[in-house]
Amino acid sequence: MSATFAPIDAATITALNGGSEQALETIYRSNYDWLLARALERLKGEDAAAPRLLIATLREFWAERDGFHNSGEIEAFFNEEMRHRARATRARMAAVHRFEKAEGVQASAHAAPSADAIWRDLVAELHKPQVDAATAAKRRREHSSHGVAEHINTVAKRGNWKTPVIIAVVAAVMALGGAYWFGMASRASVINQMLGSAEAEQISTRAGQLGSVTLGDASVANLGPESRLVIVPEFGAKYRTLTVSGTARFRVASGNPEQFEARLGDVSVFSSGGVVTVRDYAEEMIRVVRVDSGSARIKVGDAEQTLAEGAAVTIDRDGNSQAASAADVQRELSWTENRLVMQELPVSDALQKLYRWYGLDIMLADSASAAKPVSMDVPLESSQAAISAIEQAAQLRFEWVNNRMTFQAATGRRAR
Repeated sequence: MSATFAPIDAATITALNGGSEQALETIYRSNYDWLLARALERLKGEDAAAPRLLIATLREFWAERDGFHNSGEIEAFFNEEMRHRARATRARMAAVHRFEKAEGVQASAHAAPSADAIWRDLVAELHKPQVDAATAAKRRREHSSHGVAEHINTVAKRGNWKTPVIIAVVAAVMALGGAYWFGMASRASVINQMLGSAEAEQISTRAGQLGSVTLGDASVANLGPESRLVIVPEFGAKYRTLTVSGTARFRVASGNPEQFEARLGDVSVFSSGGVVTVRDYAEEMIRVVRVDSGSARIKVGDAEQTLAEGAAVTIDRDGNSQAASAADVQRELSWTENRLVMQELPVSDALQKLYRWYGLDIMLADSASAAKPVSMDVPLESSQAAISAIEQAAQLRFEWVNNRMTFQAATGRRAR
């Protein structure tokens, strides 16, 4: 497969800007090998997901077609888009594999996708009829009404005298059922609806970015990179619930009768005041919760436990929790002390960490080095220290090759 991106000439980019599908096909086919290689690299073994990743990336590229001015911008777009989409894809595939393991399902092998097959699917996606949300909702209502009407007509045919009685009974049951549902609607379901509503606030960070925000109840959230909070509307007034994807440290304001709740998927962390740090990246197999001050209550399904100040736990994807070791805490939460810690991590995974914490997209030229173990404990403000640690641990050398940051084998010839 081609290891380099084939440059796109100015005429093709101009045609792309103007909406030429032929220009899109030219860019795609001239770089198919490169695109597939990058997709497989980003998916880290989830090869079956490569076609959908490529199609989704190219579809987004087409949607943004009028914003590209040169070949470098196009290459950068593909690199960034596939990196972000692949992370979500790997998380979804991890869930699939857990299901397969639980159900004893044997996954089948998948052949590499062909350029023609992907192009056909992409064209079908681009020309799929667009239905706006209002029209879709109207069609669903019409379909539902049609089904109800057919049912009533069928019942009426059995004896017209029964129809008024049946309608009255159905109406009564629906009224009672509705009253029962609203009466039994739990607080959790109300919060779920609020978190899923358009009014829910979202705060996120990108790779290499740390963030800080003061919440509506005067609590302060510090976010690690590639992290997101989804916050209920009017947070602090009646509800104090938010969801966390990534990692965050909360200085929870005390004195509020409503408990602060941070949700990590199916895990809820409650606090009445103090400092709590959490971590839940979708592609990782464990979640981490640490109580830095005060105390916190953790709920997973029907199981609950209370953590005192200084305690930390890890929770796997099946909901099993155990006390976190000092090594776990140092590795997963060292960012709160402005450190990046890796312990015996393969170079390929270490490069993913460099991207997350420093925003550095570094290519590994020597694939034979991908499995070499890397350990480091370096300042978050020093990307050079992290690069040097990888160079030393894996016998690599950092260089710019064809305008790309690259790790070469240390024994290789220095690029010019």
